[in-house]
Amino acid sequence: MKFLGRKKECGVLEQMYQRNDFQMLILYGRRRVGKTTLLNRFSEGKDPLFFTGIESKDEENLQEFGREVFAHFHEETPGVSFRSWSDLFSFLTSCLRKKSSKKKELIIIDEYPYIAENAEELSSLLQRAIDREWSRMNVMLVLCGSSITFMEEEVLGEKSPLYGRRTGQIDLLPFDYLTSAEFVPGYRPEEKALVYGMTGGIPKYLAMFRDDISVDQNIISLFFSPSGYFYEEPKNLLRQEFRDISLYYAIVNAIASGSCQVSEIAGKSGFDTPKVVQALKKLEAVRIVRKETPILNEKNKKLNQYVLQDGMFRFWFRFVSKGISMIERNYGESYYRAAVQPLLHEFMGPAFEEICREYIMRKGAEGAFGSMITRVGKWRGSDPFRKCPSDIDVVGISDLDKTAVIGECKFRSMSIGKEEYETLHDRGRLIAPWRVTHYFLFSLGGFTAWVREKADEDSGTELVPIEKLYEPRE
Repeated sequence: MKFLGRKKECGVLEQMYQRNDFQMLILYGRRRVGKTTLLNRFSEGKDPLFFTGIESKDEENLQEFGREVFAHFHEETPGVSFRSWSDLFSFLTSCLRKKSSKKKELIIIDEYPYIAENAEELSSLLQRAIDREWSRMNVMLVLCGSSITFMEEEVLGEKSPLYGRRTGQIDLLPFDYLTSAEFVPGYRPEEKALVYGMTGGIPKYLAMFRDDISVDQNIISLFFSPSGYFYEEPKNLLRQEFRDISLYYAIVNAIASGSCQVSEIAGKSGFDTPKVVQALKKLEAVRIVRKETPILNEKNKKLNQYVLQDGMFRFWFRFVSKGISMIERNYGESYYRAAVQPLLHEFMGPAFEEICREYIMRKGAEGAFGSMITRVGKWRGSDPFRKCPSDIDVVGISDLDKTAVIGECKFRSMSIGKEEYETLHDRGRLIAPWRVTHYFLFSLGGFTAWVREKADEDSGTELVPIEKLYEPRE
């Protein structure tokens, strides 16, 4: 499979590798985000000592790692065995000491939490090895893990024995919408957006889509077939993260159904509020759920909403979970065409807003709008004039000169018309005293003649068809 994206991350890794001293990188991120793929790419031609931890007893990881160490330095493993992690690291250190310092020795420990959770002394032993000898060697150590909480608290945290030893860290995030589009170059912009909306930019998920068949064919085979890759994926992910998934499944299902406040989620899921609050924190930690805070209204906690951060979870719980009975009876395609396909544009609303906010952030950071945009979000609040709740899909803020740009997003076949144009311009007053300098209308279906004429007369209004969103980066 072709390696796509990650140019910045590859550059960071290579720069650290080229240094003639000790380097320690912490790499972490949610499952399926491509950590191991990145490390495999980086380590090509470098002859690394590469070990991947497994969910097993401490003894098994100790012996497997020991065999890898022995094989790396001695080529043969005739019944090698280590009694403890201390013995193993003493042996590893002695091997490193004998190696020439001209070529950097690369040590990669993938899924570090699987090992360290069952070997509490491991981080302390690593710290001792680094402080006593490795810090003066030409060694690069990479610790990688999918347990974000563990990596942030037990490896990067102040209470960790390894605190202060790292020389770099990478929180590996999903791809943005433009990089995601590289996985399906043969698709039209609308189809590329749909793929991004259903995958959330997760590399493993993007790689499952083929652009030599239609989007509909991909969706049917991947989601609406009992043998499809995504058919069991949400449950599999939840099982990997949690022992009893019933609580988490119910919470995700409640959010997918439109519940966004803790009280609503608790009522919909059937669990008491304290238990829901704790579960939400854990779902946030594994980046399935996100607490969405409206920009410029961050202090009003009543406006916070819980949303599904993961695009695949959003799609699965919105559509697949409701069609299980038909899918199991091999009527998945019929169900998709009748109950899902007509609602794809509606489903894409939040994802399209994310795409448009990414576009504004990218262009605004370059100063394309006369001011440097420093943050982007969605505004939610009350309209004091109309005395009703209101929102603005895209708000880009320049903290440098207190200006803003705002936008409305429509992922639908119908053209944006006079009503949307006037509504957007009217809502600019809601974020005062921030001064709105540019108004953006993002559209899948284009714009009416009236809107195009008005935009021609107003240099502060920009019309952005979906094709423009997918223009190559400059």
